[in-house]
Amino acid sequence: MTQEFELNQLNQLNQLTDLAKLAHTRLTRRSWLVLTGAALAGCGGGGGSSPMAALPGTGGTGSPVFAQGTISGFGSVIINGVRFDDGLASVTVDGVTAVSTDLRLGMVAGIQGSRSAADATQVTASSIEVWSIAQGAVTSADAGEFELAGMTIQTDSNTTFDGLNASSDLRTGSRVAVWGMPAGANSDHWLATRVALLTATTALTTVSSGVIDASHDGLKLNELTLTGSLSAALVTGQWVRVVGSLSLDRHSLAVTDVQQTNPGLAQKSHSDSGTEVEIEGFVTTVVSASRLMLGQTEVDVSNAVYSPPGAVIAVNDRVEVHGTWAGNVLRVTSLEQKDSKVLNAIEITARIDQFTSLSDFVMRGQRCDAQSATYSHGVAADVRQGVKVKVTGTQSGGLLKVATLEFNT
Repeated sequence: MTQEFELNQLNQLNQLTDLAKLAHTRLTRRSWLVLTGAALAGCGGGGGSSPMAALPGTGGTGSPVFAQGTISGFGSVIINGVRFDDGLASVTVDGVTAVSTDLRLGMVAGIQGSRSAADATQVTASSIEVWSIAQGAVTSADAGEFELAGMTIQTDSNTTFDGLNASSDLRTGSRVAVWGMPAGANSDHWLATRVALLTATTALTTVSSGVIDASHDGLKLNELTLTGSLSAALVTGQWVRVVGSLSLDRHSLAVTDVQQTNPGLAQKSHSDSGTEVEIEGFVTTVVSASRLMLGQTEVDVSNAVYSPPGAVIAVNDRVEVHGTWAGNVLRVTSLEQKDSKVLNAIEITARIDQFTSLSDFVMRGQRCDAQSATYSHGVAADVRQGVKVKVTGTQSGGLLKVATLEFNT
């Protein structure tokens, strides 16, 4: 495997929020969108079509679907509450061919797929693309954030840690890989959805993501001066992911590879007005009352139904939007304002890869604690390596606290 997969697995313990409260909150919001969409469709109001027409799995059959967001479950890959059958999907991680079992919780993925013509609730993925947004040695670390490759990377209660319990475990010089989304108006600020400690044998490559500034004092990305022939074609305003070697003084980056698109976002979707789109992200700019920017994605919310009703959207808000492309603009039919303090619900269906105890076992690379779980179709004594189970729970740091465990029958 590539260096991104060579990650340590360490014991990680954190206290977690009650799953039932989370499940109720998420169900209420999703149900509100469904009911509102049905009401508008029934009365002909809201400017035309139902806002749920853009949701994967609820519109016409056989249509193309694109989703981008944080992976929150496996069995099928789950993003933004939508399940994608990944059995036949091509998978790439940082541009390298991989398989679906290489995917991990907290990675930000872009998924292309289509709904079944026979069953509109079934969505089949044709391709899954994952990009880390940063990699290298931490230059400074404080509570809730750290700096890496010129980027300020923030963490929250939903950040997944691998090899760490929290950002407070990071030290200057710690080598990590980071997955996440741009947050705030400054392109050098990002919210980490996953942070993985790299092994000492990992090559000393640096990855930095953001917006090119070539307006003064040389070609820069996140205040790093870019050097080398591959950087010559870059211009101000481009969103890029750059790979290279960091200078000893940490002021410049010798570029060895450049991706011209925002990590995880499939630009080819922009030209397909028939593609249904669901994107999770942070509002980086409020252009007007009807226009927002999610990173480099321009969003038209003039006809969107908001959840909760009357929500006022501001920079740094985490949102989930549903719509279709109109050229390079995402025309949104529904927008959900997310509560970053509510823990994401996690669901994994897989075989147990490693088993030490009920409070310490691993499935799909995720360390789990099921000592307080509710069991169905079996008992706690049946939990062991190789057994296929479905677990649900919430996660904080690197530990999944299992609320329910169901044995495959």
